Amino acid sequence: MIPGLKQILLSVKTSYLPALILGIAALYFCGKVRFQAGEYLPFHMLFYILIVINAVFVLAVGEVKPLFHLVWITAVYLAINNLSLCYGTEALQMPEFQCFQILLPLNWLYFAMSEKDRLNDMSNFYSLCFILLELALIENSARFFNAESFSGIENILPYEWAAVLVGLLLLASRDGSIKNTGVLFAYICLGIALLNKSSPAALCLFFGTAALILFITSLHSYIYTYIRDNLTGVYSRRMFAIHARKSFPLKFSIGVICLDDYTKLLRVFGLKKVNSLLKMIINKIHELDTGGTIYRYNDDEFIIVFKNEDKKQSYEYLENIRRTIAGAEFVLNRKQILKVTISAGVSEKKRSDTDVNAVLERTREVLQKAYKFAQNITSKA
Repeated sequence: MIPGLKQILLSVKTSYLPALILGIAALYFCGKVRFQAGEYLPFHMLFYILIVINAVFVLAVGEVKPLFHLVWITAVYLAINNLSLCYGTEALQMPEFQCFQILLPLNWLYFAMSEKDRLNDMSNFYSLCFILLELALIENSARFFNAESFSGIENILPYEWAAVLVGLLLLASRDGSIKNTGVLFAYICLGIALLNKSSPAALCLFFGTAALILFITSLHSYIYTYIRDNLTGVYSRRMFAIHARKSFPLKFSIGVICLDDYTKLLRVFGLKKVNSLLKMIINKIHELDTGGTIYRYNDDEFIIVFKNEDKKQSYEYLENIRRTIAGAEFVLNRKQILKVTISAGVSEKKRSDTDVNAVLERTREVLQKAYKFAQNITSKA
């Protein structure tokens, strides 16, 4: 496949849902010849309801990126409505409004590119302080600027918004996640809203649509990551526990695979490149078609369940995987081609085993014992 084409196709696949939501909103807006006074108020209320639901959800599941987008989108919406309420159509030419138009895309791109994954992080506190500082500066912008200060801004803004759109598109294409795709389409909604900034109905409708897209895509992403590992696409640790209770046959074997020198690789290459390496390793395993079901159990540890197979046959599968990985070259970038090894252990279900965890613990123990003497080996209990 052409380099990069797979990522683009993944991005297209995850675009269906947010594109559908945006399309419905756009068709509704275009289909209405004119909004009567007060007809847009339901959309106004819906926006706040969606923001509250969204905030409760992202705080409950510990999402960071959507939370900062929600904070910023709410601040912008409140400010624009407050300016319009106080100054009417004159608000569109005020320094405060112009500052929002300039800063909105830049903040949106910054939050999308940040790789924070924990709420209780000092960098998140600093980001929140930065948002408050921006809002304070915008509130007092009339002291430093006047309407003439932004006389040429309408000519520059389209280029700024387009540049940020390209950045968000590349970001969504890089990993193909529906979460980043949702951020991209929410940004398009905000752009449409500000293109029609003289219409209160457009602001309500498309800001609300942006909030709805962020909620739907965050919910979809959470459900996906509950079932699958977001990095490699294999089943998650939660699904291993569910499948162990419901779908494992009486006869099965469990293999455990660990990436050798994982901590050292992290220190030398960083998390992003090691994650890329793990994805390539899993792709290699999929190419071998062992028939096993793969689960990501820990950061550097994967489980392969071989149903209706004894440990002798499962050992052969794992040994083939180990040899393949050891003989492969993994391209991190044009200048970095890496050779790595894995170690594996395997055990089969015995009559004396009370549950799946007994088999798994025995497999992990034999792997840990082997680690004391050597790496790049396959052991069986």
